[in-house]
Amino acid sequence: MTASSVTPHARTPDERLAAEIARLLRPQRFPSRRDLELAGVAGEGAGAYAFYDAFWLPGRILALGAAQIRRGGTTGALRASALHRLLRAALALQVEPVETLALAESAYAAEFPGDDFDLAFATLDPATGRFAGTGRGHYCLSVGAQASKGEGLLPEGSVLWLAVGARTLKAVAAEAPEFGMDDLAARLGEASPPGAALVGVTLRSLKRKGAHDFAIPNDLAAIAGLVSDIEATLSREEVPEMVGAALGLALDELLTNTVSYGYPDSGWHEILVDLEVTPGCVDLTVRDDGRAFDPLQSPEPDLSGEIEDREVGGLGIHFVRTLADELSYARERGWNVLRLRKRFAPEAALDSSGG
Repeated sequence: MTASSVTPHARTPDERLAAEIARLLRPQRFPSRRDLELAGVAGEGAGAYAFYDAFWLPGRILALGAAQIRRGGTTGALRASALHRLLRAALALQVEPVETLALAESAYAAEFPGDDFDLAFATLDPATGRFAGTGRGHYCLSVGAQASKGEGLLPEGSVLWLAVGARTLKAVAAEAPEFGMDDLAARLGEASPPGAALVGVTLRSLKRKGAHDFAIPNDLAAIAGLVSDIEATLSREEVPEMVGAALGLALDELLTNTVSYGYPDSGWHEILVDLEVTPGCVDLTVRDDGRAFDPLQSPEPDLSGEIEDREVGGLGIHFVRTLADELSYARERGWNVLRLRKRFAPEAALDSSGG
């Protein structure tokens, strides 16, 4: 997902500060995923401030949101920042959409009485295509250009759109993302009123057997749970226990390095892990939007020296190299993408389980 925005040239200190707040509010860029694609745009009109958002909830549920504050400049940007946090907190409770809206409205009104705003949000389960959402003010929730009643199933290849600053979407919303969601969202944004914001998601394909997606925040405390989930998934996919344990150790090393050294801004980020198991093979892909870092360029550790003299993290990366049958790195759309392939003899799964 490309975090794009349309903002006028900032000249005064107030405008420059508002522009910086706008930059900080832009959501994390989404890498290419096999199951879905997202894109959004936000514009700043006279006397209005808008943003959009997309993030993952527990249970691999995708949350989408868009809002417009009817104030401009730093005041509008600061209130948009507050609403952004309120919406994320309310969605994290994973209650019914009407209750989520009531929580966000009451909390915002307590801090900014009399302020009006437009809001739309929805949650989507990519595994089933089921979505639910609602909003207030000038907003639109639709599948293609067809307005939704607030819940339903998103067909594969269709786009779920959320928009604020407009009650209906132009005909371009009905088009399939033939040239990608970035292109479609940009054209829809150009056709929308000034100050509008929108975000859309399309399901690319149904889940394939053996394909699994995971996500964690850049928090060291979250790593153990993810590694445990992946090891359990590998076991269910009948991957030999020793292979699963080794992959778990390698993943722990990679994630620990990423969380510890990859984020100089100390902000909230999401790390995505894709797992695909086919007969005799495990493919593991780790994506993060931290600072660019290719672990394959790290020098081989000096195994002859004393342990205390060795470079931190060197042995872990050496272990990953040794474990993998194939290992590659790329920097894609602002994300580090590390792909690891491990082959195994399928019959080894039976041997390891005592079968």
